[in-house]
Amino acid sequence: MTQVAIRQSGGANIISLPKVILNTLHLQVGSNLELTLEDNKIILRPIIKKFTLEELLAGSPKQALALTEEDKQWLDAPAVGKENQ
Repeated sequence: MTQVAIRQSGGANIISLPKVILNTLHLQVGSNLELTLEDNKIILRPIIKKFTLEELLAGSPKQALALTEEDKQWLDAPAVGKENQ
């Protein structure tokens, strides 16, 4: 068990999370957590956003999505196995 202290920074009351906890949960500065109270306990749960393929591709440079000559040859190549089944 790890103990943390509540500190004040400006107008906020804060706690510091140990690095091992952040690494274990794959969290970093800017990660969002859901805070709930259950049976007089503070529960923090990571909020993991599920991205759609469209959202992931939206950040890609357009030239990275362009078909190369090799891509075109592969798409036009005849089936050699059971690809059409």
